[in-house]
Amino acid sequence: MSSYVFRPAKADEVPAVYELIMARVYWMDEVGIRQWNVTDYAGCYPPAHYEAARLRGDLFVLTDDEGIAACAVLRKDDERWPAAMQSAEHAFYLHHLATRLGAKGAGRIFLQMAEEYAIREGKTRFRLDSADDNAFLADYYTAQGYVPAGRCVDGLYTGILREKVLQGGTP
Repeated sequence: MSSYVFRPAKADEVPAVYELIMARVYWMDEVGIRQWNVTDYAGCYPPAHYEAARLRGDLFVLTDDEGIAACAVLRKDDERWPAAMQSAEHAFYLHHLATRLGAKGAGRIFLQMAEEYAIREGKTRFRLDSADDNAFLADYYTAQGYVPAGRCVDGLYTGILREKVLQGGTP
């Protein structure tokens, strides 16, 4: 069993993060999921996007014995969420969660470790979104304790806003 480490990404890891995300885009084509692969993801989020996130301290990785098992951006704000909800709550907003093909359970472990990090940082909510037509992902996030909290539209993407109240947070 691998020993996982959750931490901010290093400068030399940004290309590997981008490659991991693009591998998932191609995988979506292969398995017939319509999400990142039909919304010009690479055009909207080029490597410079992830480098900027790293420089802000927002790009995180989950590593194991084989390298990066999962990655995501944890933001302190998110234009997809209503401003009133952002100012009233202390939350992290997860974007670009991707796991290495074959790294079974790495997404769940990343989420757990990111939520623990959020609690240490004084956050009371953990928020994310998923495509409104991806039933598999909706079921996955529901099983992880995320409940629908609204809808969003961003270019070609239409999603469901989801949140989880963290330990010590108020519903």
